[in-house]
Formats: sequence, structure tokens, C-alpha cells
Amino acid sequence: MRKIGFRPVIRSMAAIAAVLLVSTAVTQHPVLAEMTDATDEAAFSSPKTLVGSYLAGRMARDGNDSAKAAEYYTGALVHDPDNAVLIEQAFMSEASEGFGPNAEKLAERLVTLEPQHRLAHMFLGVRDFKAGSLKTSEQHFRAASSGPIGELTSALALGWVKLAAKDGSGALEELDAPKQADWAQFYLRYHRGLIADLAGKKQEARNAFERVFKQDAKALRTSLAYARHALHAGDTKLAKSIVGEHINKSQGESHAMIRALLDESSSQASTDFLISTPAQGLAEAFYGLGEALINEGAVAAGMHYLQLALAVEPTHEFALAAMANAYEAVKRYNDSLAVYGKIPASSPLHLQVQIHRAYNLNSLDRPEDAIAVLNGLLDKMSTAPAPAEVADTKQSPPTISEDTLERGSSGDEVKQLQRALRKLGYKKVKVDGKFGDSTRRAVKAFQKKNDIDSDGKAGAETMAAILGSSTNETTEAAEVASSNGGTATTASSNADAVNDQLLVLDALGSIQRARKQFGEAVTTYTRVLNLIPKINKQHWSYFYARGTSYERMKNWVSAETDLKKALELAPGEPLVLNYLGYSWIDQGINLKQGMTLIEKAVALKPDDGYIVDSLGWALFKQGNYREAVRYLERAVELRPEDPILNDHLGDALWRVGREREARFQWDQAMTLSPEPEDLEKIKKKLTAGLESET
Repeated sequence: MRKIGFRPVIRSMAAIAAVLLVSTAVTQHPVLAEMTDATDEAAFSSPKTLVGSYLAGRMARDGNDSAKAAEYYTGALVHDPDNAVLIEQAFMSEASEGFGPNAEKLAERLVTLEPQHRLAHMFLGVRDFKAGSLKTSEQHFRAASSGPIGELTSALALGWVKLAAKDGSGALEELDAPKQADWAQFYLRYHRGLIADLAGKKQEARNAFERVFKQDAKALRTSLAYARHALHAGDTKLAKSIVGEHINKSQGESHAMIRALLDESSSQASTDFLISTPAQGLAEAFYGLGEALINEGAVAAGMHYLQLALAVEPTHEFALAAMANAYEAVKRYNDSLAVYGKIPASSPLHLQVQIHRAYNLNSLDRPEDAIAVLNGLLDKMSTAPAPAEVADTKQSPPTISEDTLERGSSGDEVKQLQRALRKLGYKKVKVDGKFGDSTRRAVKAFQKKNDIDSDGKAGAETMAAILGSSTNETTEAAEVASSNGGTATTASSNADAVNDQLLVLDALGSIQRARKQFGEAVTTYTRVLNLIPKINKQHWSYFYARGTSYERMKNWVSAETDLKKALELAPGEPLVLNYLGYSWIDQGINLKQGMTLIEKAVALKPDDGYIVDSLGWALFKQGNYREAVRYLERAVELRPEDPILNDHLGDALWRVGREREARFQWDQAMTLSPEPEDLEKIKKKLTAGLESET
């Protein structure tokens, strides 16, 4: 799933993330020393010893199994119940798994032992906020303000606590932090805008959103919040300009949430703010910082923040998606699948969720299931009605009941009303035959717009107006589409439909390539390229993927054509430069051009083991063995797990007379599951050495 978009403005957070990573390790050695100084033999010899449980907890934690780590640390606490380090490690592990009773007990113990423990206070602050104990929640969040990230988190949380207490001015005062760095100001301004909207301070909200958007127009959540703020105020022109600039900054790609907002803005229904309650705002604060920390490498800390967000708002779709992404990052694919399962199929994120489910299934060695998911999506896309289809404009007049429909009513007449409301743009209405709050609000909004007594009930007059308007709306839209041969909206819908298919097919092709199904991958990427009406530079990766698949099939003519096209579209892309240059040199053709491409790739990505290997192998092919060894040793250092890189280094070492080391590298390559044809070549070299140069 594409990242939400906070990352461009938080580069300075990398240093903070590094501090968080280090801080989790500084207490490890003291506690181990304390334990190993113990004189009680039972602490070491019992089946579940103090040291054994502690070390098992560390191993589980390092293996990203926080549930098992919590179990072991809790076991260690049986032997040493007042050990502050064990309590902290047990709490941190429990908190990684969510908001459970054990974590709450450990947090309470921890703040008595370490009064400034940031995460424990945040945890307890969230607990009290959910319980409505705003005073004690405020106390915990104030106590959690140590360090730059703590200061920012505390300020954001306190702002939402104050708003929950109906103190809008106090909430905004909590966000006054002029000494905070630019990356922190981004979050403070964003939440100032959210809080000001709910506090009725429209101009202050507008000013805050303007500054945030100017700072980073690519950030999705802030762009959505600003556009919704504009639509809520009735400023459709501003909302469209915000969306347009966001899409432009995002290289023309529109996120599913942006599409949903565009659909909503074209309707006659009022638009809600992105954040409607203090609880949603507090969850948004934890979510935004959690995702940012994960992006900067502090995955454990980021997951703690995401768990806090989900404790406040369990259905926060972006927090769920970010948590699932975090589980993917630490290879907990089953957990990732479980979290993705909590995001409803009605969500605009559904397509990306399904794509990520497929990748997870493939990582779990279930490629058939993965491909089935993607083919299922493609089947639905092929059977969905085309956006350009025009409805029959000859419609019979609607049947209008004499009965008044109101909250609590149900049945087919309610469904008829709901369908008509949706045609008029009230997209939040569900066609379920139950007259609930969303239907009542839509009816009331329609009545107000059409000068009908706005009581939220659908009597004969209201029903006639709604059903008649929906019929006219459909007829007019069809006539306009028919006369114009389609509208701008239709064109946009078609483009979005194509983009969705490209996403699914690209995922399918990636899985096929990973599974070495290169023939199927060629077919898939050919489908991709046939879907694109006009090829431009952003499509280079499709030619690259098909070209590399052709190359693995030994169809060099087709491979070279695609790789050259990819290079034409993306002349500065290291992957293309490296693959084409390496392929030329490996075949002994275009050596000078190949060397130029590879040198450019290395300059762009000097720490990529595969690219560095290409340069070393190019030097080897040219007979410059000593220089080749230098680069190939560096490549193996960067990618020690790759059999080809180890094999290449062995060849170079042999040529410079370091035969014992060469055999070691070949032997190492054999243990790394090389391709069958490469395996046979390596065996021969281990037996007879490298053939003499001719």
C-alpha cells in the first residue's frame, strides 16, 4: 500500500528514531550483569530460570515475536518481581501486542518505578481518556513529555484532551510551541487546523491548513483534511485546487481516498471534516507519528504508537493499514493478514489491501492463493459496468407512497428512497432498507436545499421531490454524456479504472517473476502495456520487468528491446542502467557502453551490492582482475547471501593467484542455493579450478 505521505517533511525525525532504537538497548547489559552476579543456583538450574527466561525474552524480541517475549519476561519476573528492567521489557513487549490488562498492570508498576517513563504514561493516558477521566489523562500525557518526540506527542494529545473537555481555546494553546523544529511544526499546524475546525474557529483552521499544505502538498492526510475543510465551508473551487495540486505533486497519481472525496464533492451532500471527534483526533496524532517512526526505521516504537491509535479508534483504517505494513516489515505475514482483514471491503483502501494480502500470501509460500486473490480482482474489474455506459433516459415515473417514511421505517420503499438519494450524490446513504441516521441526515439536507420543511422525514411532498429530482439527474447526465461522447468525469473514471488494473497486474507480474514464472510474467506485462493509452516516463518499470523476464527466458532480442525502451524513458534509473550494462558485458558485447552504464549506476547507488558486483564483473571481463577483486569483495560484503556474487568473487580471486580463497568463495556459493546450471559450473571449478585464459 502506498505510504500516506508524511515522510517528505520528517527527515529530521531520523535522528530521533535512532535515539529510540538505541534507548531500547541501553538497559540490557546492566540487568544481565545483575542476574549473572546472583548466587542462587536455582535461578540458573530450574526449567524456567531467571536468566533463561530473560535471554529467551531477548531472543523472541529480537525475532520480532513480542507476544512470546512478553511471556518470557513475565516468567522472569516470577524470580525477580521488583526488577525495573524486567518490568519495562515485559511492558514494552505487551504494549507491542495491544491494549491488554497485563500491559495496564505493568504500566502502573512502571510509572511508580520510573516516573518519567514516556510510553507507560502515554498508555495510561489513553486508558483514562477512553474512560472519560480527562483530568488524570491530562496528568499522564504531561508526564510523557520527555525528549523531542515526547514533547510533540504530549502537546498533540493534550490538545485533544482539552477539546474533549470542551475547552477549544485551551486545546489550541497546548499546540503553541514556537521552539519546535520544522518537522514538529508540521504536525502541530495540522492538528491546530483539525482542532480549530471542531472548535468553530474557521479562519484559524484555514490559516493552519494553508501553512501545512504549503510545507508539503504530497501528504495525503493533510491534503484530505484541508480539502474537506474547504468543502465543509462550501468552497468547492479551493477544494478542487487542493486536490489538483496534491495529484500533480504525486506525479499524477490519485489515491483511492482522493477519488472518494472527488465523488463526494460532486454530490449535493454536505462534507464532513476528516476528523469529527476528539477521540478520532487523538488516534490521528498517534497514527501519524507511528507511521513516521516506522518509515524512519524505528519499527518497534512506531508499532507502539499505532497500538495507541487503535486503542482509541479500533476502526481507524489508516492506522490498521500502517500496522499491517509494519507486520510485513518484520515478516509477521499472518499477523499482517489478520489486521488487513479488519479493514472493510467498503473502504476506499480495499484494492490496495487485497494487493498486499496477495504479497503476504506469496511470502507465506502460498503463491496459488496469492494469484487467486489478484485474478479475482481482475475478474471483478472486467465484469464491472464501464464508467462510460449511458443509462436509458426513458424512465417510467416513480411510484410515490402516501405513507411518511421516517427514522425506524424499513422495507422496499425505504430502499427506493435511498437509491434516489444516492443518485443525487448523498453517497453516505446505504441501500439497506432501514431508515437510519444517515438517511435522515440526507433527507434533511435535501429538504433544506429545496426549501421544504426540513424535519428529516420523507412524506409525500419530500418523496415526490427526491424521486423526481433523481430521475431528472439521471436523464440529464445521460443526455450530456451522450451528446459529448463522454464527460471529463467519465474520462477520469476510465483513467482510474485503468490505473487500478495496472496496480493489480503489476503485483501479479511481480509474484510471477519472484516465482520464476517468466513466461507468465511476460504475458502479464504485455497486458499491462496494452492497457496504457500513452506511454510516458513513469511506465519505465513495466518495460524493465518484461525485459528482465525475457532475459531470464534466454530471449535476448526481446529483452534488449524492452531494456533499451526502459532506459529511454528513465535514463537515470540505476536498475535499468545496471541490468542492461551487465547483460551486455556478460555477453561480451557493447563493452564500452556497458561499462559507462554500470559506472553511472554505481555512482547513483554505491551501496547496492548487485550494482557494485556488475562493475566488478565488468572489470573482470576486461581482464582488470585486481580492480575486479576490490569491487567484488565490496559486493559480497553488501550482499553475502547471493550465490552469484560469491561465485564472481571466487573467479576473480583465482585469476589473481589467491586460489585457496577462491575455493572458499565457490564453496560458499554452493551453500546459497544457486541455479542448477550455475551449480554444475561451480562444482567443476571446485574440482579443477578456473579454466586457463585463452
